[in-house]
Amino acid sequence: MAKTDDSNPHRRILGIALPAILANSSTPLVGLVDTWAVGHLPEAMHLAAVGLGSIVFSYLFWAFGFLRMGTTGLVAQAWGRDDTRVLNAEVIRASVVGIILGLILLLLQQPILALSLRAMAPPAEVGVLMIDYFNIRIWAAPATLLTFAIAGVLFGLGRTSGVLVIHLVLNITNGILNVWFVVGLGMGVKGIALGTLIAQWLAAAISVWIVVRILGSGALVSALRDAATWALARFQRLIMVNGFIFIRTIFLMTALALIMRVAGRLGTIDMAASHVVNQYMLLIALGLDGFAHAAEALAGKAWGERERARFQRWVWLSGGWAVLASMVYSLVFWGFGDGLTRLLTDIPAVQASVAQVMPLVIALPVVSVWCYHFDGVYIGATAAVAMMVTMGVAFVLYLVILEPMTQTWGLPGLWGAVLIFMAARGLFQALWYPRMLRQLGS
Repeated sequence: MAKTDDSNPHRRILGIALPAILANSSTPLVGLVDTWAVGHLPEAMHLAAVGLGSIVFSYLFWAFGFLRMGTTGLVAQAWGRDDTRVLNAEVIRASVVGIILGLILLLLQQPILALSLRAMAPPAEVGVLMIDYFNIRIWAAPATLLTFAIAGVLFGLGRTSGVLVIHLVLNITNGILNVWFVVGLGMGVKGIALGTLIAQWLAAAISVWIVVRILGSGALVSALRDAATWALARFQRLIMVNGFIFIRTIFLMTALALIMRVAGRLGTIDMAASHVVNQYMLLIALGLDGFAHAAEALAGKAWGERERARFQRWVWLSGGWAVLASMVYSLVFWGFGDGLTRLLTDIPAVQASVAQVMPLVIALPVVSVWCYHFDGVYIGATAAVAMMVTMGVAFVLYLVILEPMTQTWGLPGLWGAVLIFMAARGLFQALWYPRMLRQLGS
């Protein structure tokens, strides 16, 4: 079990990446369905409110994305060492931490809402709708973070077909309920939030069922009963790895949240347009992340085996596939981007604003592919410090250029700054990579 079969590496990469791409891409596809549902309401404030609420929850939940990323690296390395006892213990620890953090978010929901409104400073009519959205969707917090932890286990084991099942259940349920609640029942923004809440809890139940089937209920119960699982010292590595990834994720989510804040100062139309472009960026990111997940599992397993040559091979083979996929994304947006915008909203002013930045959307996949890929490599190696430092440097650069570029060129300047931020992430990670590789020796 500990040695990786390299006889058909491309099949192994695609076997992990393709289900992951399907799983990941289903998330922004539901976001597109949500955008379609509210985008055909008569006023842009509904679309802006859902966009703002989505950013708040993306920031809130993905601040705890370390549950997914940190767990993936630890599980992949335990898999590489063929250490099933440690592997099962990591599953239990990550799941328990996810549930506890979700309950803490529920307890702090009103301060979180107040801080979100103060930080994002939306127009008054948008803020009222966003409050309705927040007060419903926040109750999905424990389910969402538990699902993050279990997804990390499945990615670490290379079982992306299980992740695909979870995402399909989540996103198909979400899409159906949101269309029903918004279009059928006329619930507006509240309907979007309620559909997401129900779908998240169903996905959490399915994720638990899948991991029990893979690892066995007996093994997980044994891990629950094992005193070593609960020893504070055993949580130390999980906490340290996740702490650095947490800081790194705060940098990233702050950068993304600033998009809607700055767009809001440009006006409701540009804010609504930025929500549409955010959906495109999410579609690109989660698609390219499929090959990053292959690097997480395969390179992470090789890291656990302490096999430098195998580690490098998985890094570059999965990276080659990621570059190819990025070119496909660019071609799709070059040929169909404006048409997709017209499907999502029939508000002419929003369509025109999105069209202004479509050249940047076309460039985004090929510019940002390396930051997504190296994220996967660093997660597999549990190189959390490197992830934090490289993201921090890129974030500082982003802060320096964001306001001047937006003031000079408006919405295209805002999204141009985002493009530079993504390019800088990949560049700084590539420069750090040789330093990380030296840990495996020669």
